[in-house]
Amino acid sequence: MAEQLVMPDGTPFAFWDDETDYARVYHVACGSPSASDENPGTEERPFATIGRSAAVLEPGQKAVVHEGVYRECVRPARGGEAPDRMIAYQAAPGERVVVKGSELWQPDCRPSEGWGLRGGEPDGPIWMADLPPEWFVGYNPFLCANMPAEYRTFVHDWSVEDAHRFQLRRGMIFADGRPLEQVFWFRELAGTHGAFWVEDDGLRVHFRLPEDADPRQVTLEATTRAQVFAPALPHLGYVRVSGFECAQAADPVPIPQRALVSTGRGHHWIIEDNEIHCANACGMDVGRQSWHAERLPIAGRHIVRRNHVHDCGVSGLQGCGGVDGSLVEDNVFERIGGRVPERLFECAGLKFHTTTGALIRRNVFRHIRDACGLWLDVKNVNCRVTGNVFADIETFLAAVYVECSHDLNAIDHNVIWDVRSTRAHEGPPGSTSTGGIGVFGDSGDNLVVAHNFFGRLPDNYAVSFHLNQPARLIGGRVGLGRRHKTLNNVFCGCPRRILFARADEVESDGNLFDAAGDAASLCVRFPEPQATLNLEAWQQYYGLDPHSAQAAVEADFDPETLELSWRAEGEMPDCQVVECLHADEPPAVPGPFTRKEWAEGRRRTGVAPPSA
Repeated sequence: MAEQLVMPDGTPFAFWDDETDYARVYHVACGSPSASDENPGTEERPFATIGRSAAVLEPGQKAVVHEGVYRECVRPARGGEAPDRMIAYQAAPGERVVVKGSELWQPDCRPSEGWGLRGGEPDGPIWMADLPPEWFVGYNPFLCANMPAEYRTFVHDWSVEDAHRFQLRRGMIFADGRPLEQVFWFRELAGTHGAFWVEDDGLRVHFRLPEDADPRQVTLEATTRAQVFAPALPHLGYVRVSGFECAQAADPVPIPQRALVSTGRGHHWIIEDNEIHCANACGMDVGRQSWHAERLPIAGRHIVRRNHVHDCGVSGLQGCGGVDGSLVEDNVFERIGGRVPERLFECAGLKFHTTTGALIRRNVFRHIRDACGLWLDVKNVNCRVTGNVFADIETFLAAVYVECSHDLNAIDHNVIWDVRSTRAHEGPPGSTSTGGIGVFGDSGDNLVVAHNFFGRLPDNYAVSFHLNQPARLIGGRVGLGRRHKTLNNVFCGCPRRILFARADEVESDGNLFDAAGDAASLCVRFPEPQATLNLEAWQQYYGLDPHSAQAAVEADFDPETLELSWRAEGEMPDCQVVECLHADEPPAVPGPFTRKEWAEGRRRTGVAPPSA
């Protein structure tokens, strides 16, 4: 029986999957002595490159890729035609297939010379070596700065340090698989282990290795390609990519989005069971890539599932429109962010723009810096974010940021734990300009936040419906901050719980609050002066949370094992039916728990691949 899951507007999510009976299978095996791109691609006489299979595959055909390291950018020449006429690229079961955007670098290393340290004496050797110019035909990432042309108008927001980070080159160097840190000034190498600096020509590199290792004893790699899997033509559909390790790409900082793995503005892709890591900017892009790109009648409906996306400088997954009806499930996004300042306003574990009907469920977003966990950017409609984990996040925005969206969307049954501000020193306590928010519905309406567990949010509100952009016109009008709902959540270790921009046409009820954080924990921002209240006054003067309760709540969560434990003693709330979740009867307990889990006080949330 087909799975049924109801979206906020009451319609079922339109699930689909690969139904293809693959009539022909090509084989690729770079490690085979008989491998050649002149071969017919049989198991006995396989192709040597994945690119060769990409050139010949037709709808209803599959490429099975065998163990090895493939240093190439795979460019599918065509897509499939329907769920039963897909084109598939599959790593052979049980075999490690790695596709890299880098080349092995075996340079003639010599002591660095020609540049001054300005009085700083290095505490270890600094080397210099030249990158082969023949690697860079048409693109040299060691010449290209990270600064995207789209954002040059934002320079008034940047500090000198911000500007330096944007001016760093896209190229990356790895020593035994670990990335070296790029520095802006040569003199910084004096005190920085595991770092490199590039001369203006984009070919000569000066570097120090971790622990000042001998470069002759280290495997060095340098990125030469912007992407490792991206179609040769735009708008291809019905392509499946399964089981690969895709790594080390010198992709540009968005916008536009041209990620390590890209659907190239396509539709109906399945990207599953891959490990995607070490992108200069973005791990995957699945949308239109730019808001300037043409809009097509067929777009989105992607399936992105069971991938492990980590160590990407800006974002794990992006879609600039063109992602309607997409399913993102059971992925892990970790160690995302930090390449450029968060004020790029594109930094997140997952960021979608103008999305209708997306289902984002059972994912893990953890260990994220200078980025949101999840960002739904403007004009989002009927999206559901359910059953996810957001943990150990430092951001000047929020773990979940829903921006300038007027229509109904739901954030439900998530665990949001240990979210901190990167700018807590820049504003008064609790100011929404400082970041570190749990769920932030900014300058919009009709956002439902229900059955979530909020824990350890020290710097800001667990839930904020502020109007940070009160004059911004989206769809012909501003956001009013009305018809928001906060229902049946648990708040533990959250000294600031809920902020409503206005008290008109909003609802909050069925919540369980940690009694230790009652004073000044609730806020109605407008009209001025803002009303900062405890629960008793919140109930008495605004009629909010009439059936909510406070109790002695303690909790702990391990972001690695995903195990949440808690204890609650005292009055329990009378939980309410959440209309947009279409439950048949009121829930028995608050938060994302079943009655049995609540009684046991312990829950393991989801299943995550091991950390890399």
